[in-house]
Amino acid sequence: MRYLNAFRNLTNADSRLGFYTKDTKDRIPELPGCYAWFLPLWRYREDLDELTQLVNDVLDYEQVPEKEAELPFTWETVKLRARRATRIKGRNAQHVRTWKKVLAEQDARDALQHTLLEASLLMPPLYVGRTNNIKRRYLQHVQEPNFEKNSFHHRFTECVNELDLKISVSDLLFVCIQTPPELRPVLGTSDQSEANVLMEQILMQFCRPPFSIR
Repeated sequence: MRYLNAFRNLTNADSRLGFYTKDTKDRIPELPGCYAWFLPLWRYREDLDELTQLVNDVLDYEQVPEKEAELPFTWETVKLRARRATRIKGRNAQHVRTWKKVLAEQDARDALQHTLLEASLLMPPLYVGRTNNIKRRYLQHVQEPNFEKNSFHHRFTECVNELDLKISVSDLLFVCIQTPPELRPVLGTSDQSEANVLMEQILMQFCRPPFSIR
C-alpha cells in the first residue's frame, strides 16, 4: 500500500489537495482539476432532532422529488406516484440529554461546534464537478447566475430557502484536487480535460452528490 504515502503531504503548500472557505478563496489555484462542495456542520437548530432532519433534508435533495410509474394489468393500468422520504432514526433520550448538557455550558458548546465543523468533511459532498480553472469555477458557482436556472447555485439556493436555512453557496466548504500534469502525455492532449471528465464521473458514481445533475 505504498500509495498511502500520498496522504503525508495533504497540508503542505505543494499539495494538490486544497480546502477553502470564502475567507481563503484568493488562494484557490487557477489550474485544472475536480472539486466538491460540502455543507459545514453548524448548529442551525438548537433542537437535536430538528438539526438532524434539516441536514438530512439538504443531503436528500432531489431535482424531481416525485416520480410516476404505470403498472399495466389485463384490463386496466394503475398509476403510482412516489416521493422519496428521509428515514431518521427514532429519538434517543440519552443523546438528547447529553446534547442539552453540552449546549448549557459555553466552553463545551464551543468545543462541540468546532468539532462539528471539522467533521464536515466526513459528510457526503453536495456537488462534484470538474474544470480547467478551479478558481474561475468557484467564482462562477458563488455568483448569482442570472442566465442559468439549472445551476448548482440556483438549485441549492432554492432548496435552503424552502427549508428556511440561512446559508449561501459562499458559506459552503470548497475542496479541490488538481489534475496531475503527468496525465497529459498519456492522453495525447495538450490539456487535462479528458482526465478531469474521467475523475468527475468516477467521483459522481462513488459519492452520488445530490445537487449534481444526473
